Amino acid sequence: MTDWENPCIETDYEEIFYKWYETEGVRKIQELSRQLRTFFKYRTEVIRYRFQTTTDFAENYKNTNFLNRKKDIESQTKELVILLKNLKKSDHTLEGAIRSLTFYNDNTRYKNLLDTTEKLSILLHYFSEKSLHNHPEFLKFIVKLAEKICMVKKCLFTHFTEFYTELELNYFCLRSELEDLLSDSPKMKNKKSIRQLEETLIS
Repeated sequence: MTDWENPCIETDYEEIFYKWYETEGVRKIQELSRQLRTFFKYRTEVIRYRFQTTTDFAENYKNTNFLNRKKDIESQTKELVILLKNLKKSDHTLEGAIRSLTFYNDNTRYKNLLDTTEKLSILLHYFSEKSLHNHPEFLKFIVKLAEKICMVKKCLFTHFTEFYTELELNYFCLRSELEDLLSDSPKMKNKKSIRQLEETLIS
């Protein structure tokens, strides 16, 4: 009997696969599921904003933890913008530049970009549970940021490119819907720092 016909070897392969699935496979499925839950929560916030009759702008801004997380996400967004700006070259699109990190084994910049996007993803999930329909301008910034992170992740995680491409499109549509709603509403004061971050995210 040759090695490839040996049932013991086949059993070993199955055992290795199941061990991998129990660790990486399950973890990744849980992460993708969390990404979807986050999107649908933001979708719900936009719907709540569309149909709300009163707005409690003071909600969350009395919450110290909320304010600290808000500072965190603004700081991490600035870090992301800097990383992406340094990556982009005249002869590359931004997406091409991100993909080239793997091709050229640029582990340091790959890790920095990965770490920053993961920190931002955690913060996005946190804010998805914080009634941001009461803070529509901040909600718009968050949705733009989520759209940009999906663009980065579809380049970093090639096995999940289709998933993140679809999610990026969904966030784009959600952003467009929210911008239309905001354009029909009285102009609200938007912090200069948030406006600048929005501009850099879509540039």
